[in-house]
Amino acid sequence: MKRIVWCAVFLLAITFALPTVAGDAKKLEQELARIRRKFPGEMAVYMKNLSTGEEIALDADRVYETFSVIKVPIMAEVLRQAEAGKFSLADRVTLKPADGRWPSGVLYTMDPGLQPTLRDLLTLMIILSDNAATDLLGDKAGRANVTAFMRSLGLEKTTIEFSDVDWDRVWLGTLDPRFRNETNEGVMKFPFGKYTDAQVREAFRKTIYESNIYFGHSTAREMGRVFEWMTKGELVSKPASDLMLSILRKQQVNNRFPRYLRSVDIAHKTGDGQPFIANDAGVLWVKDQPIVLVVFTGRHRGETASLHDAVARVAALVARHYGATLSPDFR
Repeated sequence: MKRIVWCAVFLLAITFALPTVAGDAKKLEQELARIRRKFPGEMAVYMKNLSTGEEIALDADRVYETFSVIKVPIMAEVLRQAEAGKFSLADRVTLKPADGRWPSGVLYTMDPGLQPTLRDLLTLMIILSDNAATDLLGDKAGRANVTAFMRSLGLEKTTIEFSDVDWDRVWLGTLDPRFRNETNEGVMKFPFGKYTDAQVREAFRKTIYESNIYFGHSTAREMGRVFEWMTKGELVSKPASDLMLSILRKQQVNNRFPRYLRSVDIAHKTGDGQPFIANDAGVLWVKDQPIVLVVFTGRHRGETASLHDAVARVAALVARHYGATLSPDFR
């Protein structure tokens, strides 16, 4: 009889608890939707708590320009090929003058002859978003292979086609048509001093929205799947997933997701096309709960600081919902 009573109490507790959890997630969704309504541009949000299964998807299935968030699928394909024996992460690459790329990153400042390992290039590509490292790895793995790997995972909208230097030729060629067919070395000699900041910025905007070139394409949900499989140890393999997370945890560009968070473990990758686009995607561990979060933006009408802050506030609301402490300046 006691056993029956306790079972009944337990079932009643579950019954009453379930609506509360759903209601809480709904409240968080409403808070995130409020940020999106006030955002002067486009914003997609995908969130999934891998401990509870709670999921929020706001415009999460529309294709956005990822900018450097696409470097995470590049990293996955490089590791897939390394595990297949096509090369070793310890292999060294000798930097040539033609390997320089406009920043972000540091390799473009280095003298030719430097010999980083492929593992070094992976780290630089992720934690400093180094574009020279990205093109070297994209050439090594093959961009079509990155897209094919995403397709094999069922991610039909996650693609990469062009190199960083391809993008730069279109961007800089908007200012000076001669640069559309310039050599790699020539692109690095572009005379930015001849143009105003407004001219450079407008050329950047036109390249994003009026040209046929892109850096990376994906949806917030599909990129969220990439991080979910990585967190579960299922992206390429458990060792590869662990390595990817360890690199992502060393991220040096922390002006978005981590902005308002305290005592939260974060593995993430940003994508930068300011002031029009600023993305962030990764995993937040809040009280031992892994929470996948992806925020993609587009067509932002405003300055970079407010763009970064909007993305940071999404992460703050998600983390606070699950018990994280926020910095005192969060309002």
